[in-house]
Amino acid sequence: MDDHFSPDIIRTAFQLREKLFADAQNTAYRLFNGFCEGCKDFSIDRYGETAVIEWTRKIRQPEGDEIKNLSDLCINSIPGIDSVLFKNRYAPDDPRKKGILTAGEKPTRSITEWGVNYSIDLQVNKDCGFYLDTALVRKWLLENASGKRVLNTFAYTGSLGDAAEAGKALSVTQTDLNRNYLSVHHSTQEYIFGDFFHTAASLRRSGRLFDIIILDPPFFANAGRSAKVNQAQNAAALINKIRPLAAHHGKIIVINNALFLSGRDFLKQIEAISGDCLSVGEIIPVPASFYGFKPIDGNALPADPAPFGHPTKIVVLDILRKDERA
Repeated sequence: MDDHFSPDIIRTAFQLREKLFADAQNTAYRLFNGFCEGCKDFSIDRYGETAVIEWTRKIRQPEGDEIKNLSDLCINSIPGIDSVLFKNRYAPDDPRKKGILTAGEKPTRSITEWGVNYSIDLQVNKDCGFYLDTALVRKWLLENASGKRVLNTFAYTGSLGDAAEAGKALSVTQTDLNRNYLSVHHSTQEYIFGDFFHTAASLRRSGRLFDIIILDPPFFANAGRSAKVNQAQNAAALINKIRPLAAHHGKIIVINNALFLSGRDFLKQIEAISGDCLSVGEIIPVPASFYGFKPIDGNALPADPAPFGHPTKIVVLDILRKDERA
């Protein structure tokens, strides 16, 4: 059902997630994954009291009636939704890319996930600034960051670092090239703005080490004047750049969302740099609600994500140091 959506398809997706509606500890999650659940044109996410419809198809632009019908469907079908934000990734102007309200007076400014409150700005950029496919990474940090020194690279709006702080990390350092997105409102956190490669080199020269490092780069981007990031081709190179900053028995959480990189090829890149001092510890999955609870058909994607359940591939690397510095 690629050309026009069917209300029944959307309602079915909502019904699959009914148990989530009453969960006050988690008020942000995917409501409808168009690619997996029957309409490739758009996805629908819940952020507190706001439903966000993101139009993701370039070859067909939404019609006015479609937008209104989708908006009405969200308002009328989901308890607690009082506003709808419509984002068009391929709109010709920034305001429509960042989102136009189609219902309600204003989008929500906060959500709860795993019992932790997060401040959000749903119109900060073309995306919502808070990625729902990494919900279980934040849960992992809540459960494992206590007493640890945490470095969050490519922090963007900083939600992963905020989760580490909520998990009672000893310290949290957030780094990003662009200071416009990273919300500096935590007095206990350290913020470093600048080129990833220069920042990593500066931290190495300072001799600092971290117990947990989060490596969550964009799919493809300029990382400053020194180099480019390309997750499909140089995932291992980024790991090697940050690896010297990991303490003995430290962890590096690597998040790779390259759609054209298969899960097996991603693991092969990591295996090529593995050895006695680096190994894959565990895989953190994407929440099943994010893709409709049914296994994704790898043959329908540009690259099969297996053994990962979703193209967002997340691994925790275990690090040992020859000098055993902690």
